[in-house]
Amino acid sequence: MLPYWPREARALQLSTGVVFDLRRLDTGSLVHQYATEGAALAFIRDVVRIRGREQAACFVLDERDVQGNTHAVAEGADLVRRALQDRAK
Repeated sequence: MLPYWPREARALQLSTGVVFDLRRLDTGSLVHQYATEGAALAFIRDVVRIRGREQAACFVLDERDVQGNTHAVAEGADLVRRALQDRAK
């Protein structure tokens, strides 16, 4: 049985095997779920362009597999660097 997540996240995960969760560092609240790391990094680049690096460093990106195991991809300033270098897999 899959853990409870919104229907869209389950659909993403079933089609790709993973979901990338972008959360706020300060609250842990979910901002958005992405099918690819590259899409999440594009959002971070947009934040850098619109609001600056400091605001873009307020996020953490996690990767969740089909079994529900989660690991951090990057957070804060490291996430901003990763986005600007576009080191998506």
